[in-house]
Formats: sequence, C-alpha cells, structure tokens
Amino acid sequence: MADSSASEFTFSAPDFNVTQDVRDCFNEMGYIIVRSLLDKEEVNNLKTALERDNMRTKYTFSRDDGFDKKATYFCWNHPGNDITGMIARSEKVAGTFEKLLGGEVYHYHSKLILKEAFTGGAHVWHQDYGYWYHNGCLSPDMGTVFIAVDKTDQSNGCLKVST
Repeated sequence: MADSSASEFTFSAPDFNVTQDVRDCFNEMGYIIVRSLLDKEEVNNLKTALERDNMRTKYTFSRDDGFDKKATYFCWNHPGNDITGMIARSEKVAGTFEKLLGGEVYHYHSKLILKEAFTGGAHVWHQDYGYWYHNGCLSPDMGTVFIAVDKTDQSNGCLKVST
C-alpha cells in the first residue's frame, strides 16, 4: 500500500490533470487529496454564500453527537445556480471525478457541517457506501469532495483520513 502522502496532489490553473499516477493512486488508496482546488477568491465567495441566512434556514438540521452537544448540518440534493452548484458541476470537481471513475457523474447531495468553536458537537464519521446502497446506488462508484472553508487543524477538528 502506498504512503498516504503519495495521495496528495496540487491543483494548478487552468486545469488539474488526471494523470495515470493520479488514477493509480485513487484506485489503490481509494482517495486523493487535491490541495488548492479552490483559490482564495473562490473560497471567500463560497464562505459568503454559505453564511447567508436563507442557506441556514432552508437546509439546516442538527444531530446529537452522543456527548450532549449537537452538530449542525446543511444538506441539499440538487446543485442550484449559486456558487455551491457551480462548484459541484465544475470541471475541477465533476470533471475530475469523471476522469477518475471513467464516466459521467451526477450530484447525489451537498452537505455542510458547521462546528461552532468550543460548543459545537462532533461529526460522527462513517462509511458512505452503506447508505448510498440503500438509496439506489448499487455500486460504490461515487465520490466525496471535502472542502475546508475555514482553516482546519488538529486543534479545531480537521478531517482525519483512515486507510
């Protein structure tokens, strides 16, 4: 099995080139990390859109984390015409997955996890395929894109990838 740092690549404009090395890594590790997928302006525009009140009220729900705190989520199934939909349909995201999976992809859903500093609950991570299967996706030919909108590190709950 390859070293996990071997799964890291960096986006460089104008395109992220899905080389054979990228495909091999994705097929072997089950994931790749693409650093700088969005530039600073795109991240700022995304953050501004996600902080709008209508996003929060329309798609928000909370779940107990088992430790008397709640994690807050925004979840929607159809990519809209706003920046979140444009990112989901972009060549950077959808085009890269089409190249990795070898065919057309569709948008299953978008989810934002909001963890308030010191008071927000933890997100209980899981294996996605179990519920994908029960929702009609009979093979695991799907992908997840994680975009950190704020700076994340171990002190504030960054994503941990387990292989």
